[in-house]
Amino acid sequence: MTTVEHHLRDEALKPENRDQQCTASAALREPTTGRTRTLRDPDERLRLAIEAGAVGTWDFDPSSGALTWSERCKSLFGLGGGEHPTIDVFFASLDPDDRAIVERKVAAALDPNGDGSYEAEFRIRRGDGSQRTVMCKGRAVIVTDDDGVVSQRLIGTVVDMTQRRRSEDYSRLLAEASTMLASSLDLEVMLAGIGKLACQRFADAVAIDLEDENGVLTRAATVECDGRRPRVLDRARVANPDSASWAEEHPVVRALREQRTIRMESVTAADRDAMSGTDDHRRTVHEAAVSSLIAAPLVARGRVLGAISFLRTTNQPGYDAAEQLVGEELARRTATAIENAQLYRAALAASEAKSSFLAAMSHELRTPLTAIIGYEELLADGITGPVTEPQRHQLGRIKASATHLLGLIDEILTYSRVEAGSEQPHFESLSVLTALEEAASIVEPLVTDRGLALDLSVDATATGAHVHTDAQKVRQILVNLLSNATKFTERGTIALGARREGRQLLVYVRDTGIGIAEEHQHRIFEPFWQVNSRATHRIAGTGLGLTVSRRLAQMIGGELRVESSPGQGSTFTLELPLDARPMDPIAPRQLA
Repeated sequence: MTTVEHHLRDEALKPENRDQQCTASAALREPTTGRTRTLRDPDERLRLAIEAGAVGTWDFDPSSGALTWSERCKSLFGLGGGEHPTIDVFFASLDPDDRAIVERKVAAALDPNGDGSYEAEFRIRRGDGSQRTVMCKGRAVIVTDDDGVVSQRLIGTVVDMTQRRRSEDYSRLLAEASTMLASSLDLEVMLAGIGKLACQRFADAVAIDLEDENGVLTRAATVECDGRRPRVLDRARVANPDSASWAEEHPVVRALREQRTIRMESVTAADRDAMSGTDDHRRTVHEAAVSSLIAAPLVARGRVLGAISFLRTTNQPGYDAAEQLVGEELARRTATAIENAQLYRAALAASEAKSSFLAAMSHELRTPLTAIIGYEELLADGITGPVTEPQRHQLGRIKASATHLLGLIDEILTYSRVEAGSEQPHFESLSVLTALEEAASIVEPLVTDRGLALDLSVDATATGAHVHTDAQKVRQILVNLLSNATKFTERGTIALGARREGRQLLVYVRDTGIGIAEEHQHRIFEPFWQVNSRATHRIAGTGLGLTVSRRLAQMIGGELRVESSPGQGSTFTLELPLDARPMDPIAPRQLA
């Protein structure tokens, strides 16, 4: 046995470790002709435990520089069984970025004033060019040889951590990919982001090709890690732009045709020739010097969207089966994000088409309605001849219906402009009292016709206040709220008022109407939505008034909120940022 194995055996035989020793002994039993034989020899037991755990052992003598490795340790560092390592060989195998740290930890373990412990995780480069991550643990001990010579030694174990660290790294990669893909619905930004993320830890280059509705592939994104390299992949795509002419052995063509991931662990010159088209394309493909690749189809809900290719162009090891699973998972998550982005674009296009249609139709309807109202006024004024009272009554009904329809059309036009983004605010200084009086004067005839009272009051905290806002939009919001309150109130009072809270102006409309159930309060601001009840069915409207009002409030930097209870009425509050300016106080007054 080596010195380190003897030391580990002695540690195992200490009284405090005997329980663990018994457990290990029970686990290390070999079947022999139907009976079990307990391995009693500590050396044999320890040897089998070390071999089963794939643990390498090492023994370093700092006085002579001698270094002894077990066969497992030699294999881990890429040395043959007959080779004899030295401390120089060990340090030469370390990754340059890790060497200084390991040297410091070795020196600290050998320091007589320290506790003698040694633990380090570092990367090593083997003779075949591959890289591994290992964990070394050890301790400085005093050793007496057979001749009675006392010396200090550093002994310990080494374990291969490569697969564990790689799995952890790829788990973090997938988590970051999910976060990044969920952070944007902009297709170009999203694809460039996933390409850059994959290039950091998984590939030297990433290419994403998407299919259109005719099955034609278009290069959507190309990311190459080394900015010093010319954009070879883009030039290769330009050299052979027609995907229909791509070679049958092209990995992307195969991935889409066979509906499975194509992994080429080692790409040879013959493979590059097989995936090339024209001579110019062949030269560019060879220049790209792809050494290994994964081409995975992008499939979401059974629909093929395209393919994503992960390429290695350096001396890194080729993609293995485990990395293929990572590539497939990246492709799956990317495909889902692409589909979401495409659905979002389609929804935006549909919304824009709807808004354009509403605006066009509303404009076409508004023109003849305006003419109808004009002709009604000419007839009612007797311009074309005498009008009897029954005729005047019928003309009044025509005008009322036309005016109502015109109001609905104006509401739709405003909603269309807001949805299309063509409605823009125009800020100016607005007197709070003036805004409330103008809105009240517009709806006062309607309130009076319904037999209701309209109260207008401005709290002392808001008296003389000004807001820097869009006066027309504030007026439209208040008129919409007052009209709604009038429609849904059969008896009682409608209150319009304002008060100041901190740096905000709160303008409220309170009614004594039917009220709104709590479960409906978050939906009343949705377009075209109305409470499904007998009371509301008797009242005409588009269901856009509150939607438009909240959108306009948000457009000018404010917000519109509601408080209501069924049978107790509702209070709608418009919140606006305040720019105070002193004015002569004015007492609250009652209209109607």
